[in-house]
Amino acid sequence: MFCYIKEWPNKMATLMTADGIVLCTCKNTDEARKVWHDWKQQQLHPQTLNASDVELEVLPYVPTVTDRLRTVIASYV
Repeated sequence: MFCYIKEWPNKMATLMTADGIVLCTCKNTDEARKVWHDWKQQQLHPQTLNASDVELEVLPYVPTVTDRLRTVIASYV
């Protein structure tokens, strides 16, 4: 299963599936990555060695236009 870790402005991270189903929210990306690895290890067959990072992508926080507008508006208030 391919998963994403979405990092938020407060550095919290959400672990989600490729089709957007939220699995959990963690304190940071390192914790989310550990949760994913632990889950993956439980799902693998005994003959399989390790979970691969190929199935995990970390998406850093990128401000949207809305976020930028909020910042600009807040600076005028």
